Amino acid sequence: MRALQTALCILAAGAVTTAGSAKADPRLQDAGPPPPTPSPISVRPAVLIGPAPSVETTILQLPQAEATCEGLAVQPLYADDLPAQQAARRGMSDAETILAFSVASDGRTVDIRPADAAPAAFDTLQAGLAAWRFPAQARKDCRLTIRWRSVRLDEAEVPDLLNYFAVTRTTGALRDAVAKRLGGQGADCGDRFGGRRPDTVVFPDFEKGRKPPPGGRSWSVTRWNIDADGRATDVETLGSSGDVDLDSEARRAAAETRMQPGPARTGCVYNLYRSGGTLAAPPLTPEDQREDPLQQCPPAVADRFAVRANPVFPTVFNERSIEGWALIRFDIAPWGQIGNVSVIEAQPAAAFGVDALRLVQSSQATPGFEAGVRCVVPVRYKLQDETAAPDVDQN
Repeated sequence: MRALQTALCILAAGAVTTAGSAKADPRLQDAGPPPPTPSPISVRPAVLIGPAPSVETTILQLPQAEATCEGLAVQPLYADDLPAQQAARRGMSDAETILAFSVASDGRTVDIRPADAAPAAFDTLQAGLAAWRFPAQARKDCRLTIRWRSVRLDEAEVPDLLNYFAVTRTTGALRDAVAKRLGGQGADCGDRFGGRRPDTVVFPDFEKGRKPPPGGRSWSVTRWNIDADGRATDVETLGSSGDVDLDSEARRAAAETRMQPGPARTGCVYNLYRSGGTLAAPPLTPEDQREDPLQQCPPAVADRFAVRANPVFPTVFNERSIEGWALIRFDIAPWGQIGNVSVIEAQPAAAFGVDALRLVQSSQATPGFEAGVRCVVPVRYKLQDETAAPDVDQN
């Protein structure tokens, strides 16, 4: 098969960590919350939970995950927490979300895709699974089965609240309500500054200690009070993914940050997280561009094609610094119209194929005298420094 030799490279800002009290990368700070998972370590101290706010009837769907390959349970060496979901009503306890995947010989997850028609919101689950690591052994026919447990906000326990606050990473009234409950009885901080003007803000050293593997993310939730002089008191780690160095740095930053004098506040709660750096896409080999006896795409036809749509790096993979690619098949009419567009393969997850399909569907070829049938273009999603701009590399 002669594949259309066009590679679209989508460039986005890479992950950068910042240490000390210098200006820190905002992606490594309060990003809202990360996700709950099957095997992460969590700190679950006893906490006084105050009365539920006005959104107490909100239903949270909390995930419980199990991985199998060829019908046998497999345990990951590393697994990120999976995010809770907000539901409109109770009663989805029996619902399941299943992701199919494979394990490469080095233990990373590939071929990630919904086992059934899953909504786009579950792209976050694909991105989370892409960061998992299993023992170094190639495995096929793997499944991640996620069962959802329903709980009302006013009935949620601390681990449930931490899951939504630190893993789901949302903003708005529900997260504010969760933060108030995590703040404890009588919490009145409102935000990490307690409504006070900061005098000195100290950032954690995100480079200290052992970071998560590429594509992975760790989180830490800290709680403290602010006295009338603006000093932090009773600083503690409320919950964590198990990154003890991040926990220590989060406590230090909270303890050394100073507010201007004012009313004392209690129950300040804040989330920090850090990522493990860029996870490169699985290699795209000639074997991936399989021979197609039905292909009729002469070089002269292939050269007329150009991607004209705006590239969009899948957001949840960009946030985790996970690169990918997709192979897209399509036809070219003599007058330049593109049709019969389909995804041949996408790695490490199907989500990359969704945007690549959109890119090709929205593009066009220059008019000519020949049609092209079952042409193929590789679309590559790469992370570069933040000064790089989206580009099209046509070989």
